[in-house]
Amino acid sequence: YIRGPRICPSSLEPAMTATEPEPPPWTADVPAPDVGVVAEDGRYRAELTNYVQKGDRVKDIRVRGPARVTRKEAQKDAAELRLAALKGGGSDPALFNVRARRKELETIKWKEKDLQGLDDKEEEREREAERRRHEEAEKRLREATEAESLARKAAQLEEPEQKFEPVGPNWQKPGSLVRLPRIAGASWLIHEKQDLNGKYRAWLYFNAVTGKYYRQKDSGAGYIQTGTPHNPRDFPMRVRLGSANLSSKQEGKKLCMAVILQDLHKTGFLLKQPLEFLDRPASLIVLCDGLRNSSLAAEFCAKKLHVLLFPKLSARATEWEDFELMDVLRDAVEALDGMLLDSAACLSGCSLAVGLLIGTRLVIGAVGGIRCVVCGPAPVASQKRHRAATSASSSWGVRMVIGGDAHTGANTEERLRVESAGGRIWDPSRWDSIGFELSSCSARPSKLASIEDERERLLLQVARAANPFAVLGVAPADLAEGAAAIRRTFRKRSLVVHPDKVGTDLRQHAVAVFAKLESAASAVEAMLTTDAGASRLLAQIDSANDTGRLVSDPAVAAQLLSVDEGCGAKQAKRASESKFHSSLSHLQSVCPRDVERALRTLEVAVETVVRATTIWAPTEAAEPVRVTRALGCKDLKAPVPLLSASLVTECIELEPGCSVGVAMLSDSLQRLSNEEIAQQLQQHAPSRPRAAALRLALQGASDNSGAAVGAICAFFERDSGTEGGSFASGGSSGTPAAKRLKTASSGSYTGRVRISHILLRWTGLKGEDEFARPGLEAPTRTQANAERELLELLEDMQTGDTKTLAARFKAHVLKHSECASALNVPYADLGWIEQGEAELALEAAAFATPVGGLSDVVVSSRGAHL
Repeated sequence: YIRGPRICPSSLEPAMTATEPEPPPWTADVPAPDVGVVAEDGRYRAELTNYVQKGDRVKDIRVRGPARVTRKEAQKDAAELRLAALKGGGSDPALFNVRARRKELETIKWKEKDLQGLDDKEEEREREAERRRHEEAEKRLREATEAESLARKAAQLEEPEQKFEPVGPNWQKPGSLVRLPRIAGASWLIHEKQDLNGKYRAWLYFNAVTGKYYRQKDSGAGYIQTGTPHNPRDFPMRVRLGSANLSSKQEGKKLCMAVILQDLHKTGFLLKQPLEFLDRPASLIVLCDGLRNSSLAAEFCAKKLHVLLFPKLSARATEWEDFELMDVLRDAVEALDGMLLDSAACLSGCSLAVGLLIGTRLVIGAVGGIRCVVCGPAPVASQKRHRAATSASSSWGVRMVIGGDAHTGANTEERLRVESAGGRIWDPSRWDSIGFELSSCSARPSKLASIEDERERLLLQVARAANPFAVLGVAPADLAEGAAAIRRTFRKRSLVVHPDKVGTDLRQHAVAVFAKLESAASAVEAMLTTDAGASRLLAQIDSANDTGRLVSDPAVAAQLLSVDEGCGAKQAKRASESKFHSSLSHLQSVCPRDVERALRTLEVAVETVVRATTIWAPTEAAEPVRVTRALGCKDLKAPVPLLSASLVTECIELEPGCSVGVAMLSDSLQRLSNEEIAQQLQQHAPSRPRAAALRLALQGASDNSGAAVGAICAFFERDSGTEGGSFASGGSSGTPAAKRLKTASSGSYTGRVRISHILLRWTGLKGEDEFARPGLEAPTRTQANAERELLELLEDMQTGDTKTLAARFKAHVLKHSECASALNVPYADLGWIEQGEAELALEAAAFATPVGGLSDVVVSSRGAHL
């Protein structure tokens, strides 16, 4: 991901203004950049569509600005992005200028003076102007049509000759009821796709006379030229995906959720979001790791991410650039975080990792504590766009893509960002004893009581204090004594935490703590001198937030605002303004940052009291988190933005002949080294990802006292010396492309195969198994134990001579299998099976396993198979 230039607060003014002269007109036959404002989930984004010449085709590339609260701000962003695109003069196909400007816009907060001249009714004026232009165009079209009709009759001309063929699959002639762009002399072909109601509607239009493509504007008024669609290719690759999630040993809780979508084209068809212009293979893997000892957020994100991602992928017909794929993942995760913060699970949280395979490009992204590792038989490249190739090395190389300590306080940049936003202080030299814990409120009394040494206790209290009153340890009632009491408190505490009073190992930390104590004392003194009543109100707001229940409990919010629970939004806002706003404005000049935090706290209180229902909240012990980025955890994002939900991404190109393994591991598996991960992936490559994930999860759980763990493993093999062929074909787009039998790209057999298997059942399986082995008692093992037993059998059989594998496998079938096929003589097997005769998971494994080879651990409705 190409980052924009680093900027400092003094350089946050716009680099360009709308008054600058625009560059010369765009290249002929290439549309000029188009901008607009897109509304998503109550927020607004600028969207720039830039057109570039790529060979003999025109390609459109889209870039979106940051999410804004008002439409005016998004309109300003759109103007800035358009100027950046024009500044490139059409010679910037990678949009470096635009992406650098977009990165700057993420840090800019527009002021009212910057938005002057941007009217809220600008969109209505544009629609009115578009309507007038449309009427004039229709008038000219009627005149031109009449003239053309007369000319045809006079000259007896034929219909316009179709000189061009469209790119991509499933183009067709429009019906009589289809609305088309009004262009004289055009001969149209359309591309349809299903909407959410199941109806097919035209969304792309091709003029076969001129060879140009069009789409309907986002506003629905008129049409706009678009780039040449992508002719999708089917690359010869084998993709194998597997996951393992283990519950915690003590509580039996499963905190990790895995999502594996092997074929996105099939899933898109079922969701009515066809991906007909996307390269094959296309797969998606998602791992969600629950925080705060809760799986609510992990379940929410696992169910919703693909729902947000598919419309974004389906809305494009042109080829995706690398940075566009990374951007679309970031946008989907940001929208997912917004949905989670608006749900009843908003106080739960999760780390998230996502892998998106499109053709030969693998985009990996992560936020939070999940570690993403890439392994393979070749040294891993280090350039900006990583390329995976193959070599003859005996042991696999390994590279950590994202994760580890990157999103914790161990990362200096992340720690400084959190300290700057929330005023907390951490001492990295003492993490072994104290650790990095991010909390929405000041240090809890129970946490402080557990520290026996007074100096250690006071250092922690001041360092973790969320507001100046907590730094001094004063309550709202204590402020009645005035500034003299504050000075006494400061002197008493300074004698304990002064740098001269501590040892050399704590001196650097004590310097920062003493500076914070001194600053808090000065700030509270200034508040009391300016307005003692307003100071007490500010302390009351901070005290309510420090309870840790302001977001979850409407009673706390109602007490703060002096209203009834469940009152209307207008009444709650009016109460907040009348009780606090006027008084807090008196303190704006002496402590603007504290006042700003208090106003945001009041907004949270208003939202809570209007909701009127108590939602899930973490226990006091589970409330702190050790990551600096995560989804959810609303109390850590408002009123103070301590947590970030920004996704970090990387794009990997899979070169011909490469073999790559990818592992995504939950935070509880941090004790596993990258070398151990590579060893397990190499042992089970290339066809047993679930076995690799199981072994990593079991090994990590044993090293972490039986904590809940989760892992996803994936293997990608691309054939050497081959390029993907086009799979564009005519016919109705209603036929799911996934139903075609894949041979070369999947490595599967056609026809029939003969298999033997070991079946282990577990307690709780639904229904009676009519093919169960007779004479066995009902199973008492869990699913996790069944899979673990099969994994141990698999690893045991891998160590022996391959020539005796069949005989050893038959012996294990006779001894362990709980399927009646174990009694079949003479081979103790299932016999021949054809496609469609077995469950999908079992059939897929049977046809993908090589002759004389062992499959992965497979789970079906009957149990676990090998």
